[in-house]
Amino acid sequence: MTSGPLLVSLKGTTTLHFSGGPEYLGIIWDALDGVAELAETADDRGVNRHQHIEYFPGDEYRSPDSIPLVIVADWEDG
Repeated sequence: MTSGPLLVSLKGTTTLHFSGGPEYLGIIWDALDGVAELAETADDRGVNRHQHIEYFPGDEYRSPDSIPLVIVADWEDG
């Protein structure tokens, strides 16, 4: 188990890797759940639902070594 703030990184060119303490990894799960819920309940699809996960100076929840990540829900109406 790792500790510390959320670190978003790439392993090679195709694998997204998350590390950090459990309380910080929750940022990813909350973003995934939130974006999916908003996309499922949206009445208009003019803008894809999305959330940014990125470090800003002074942020104690995300590592300054993290790469920016945008979680997007862009599936078609079904």
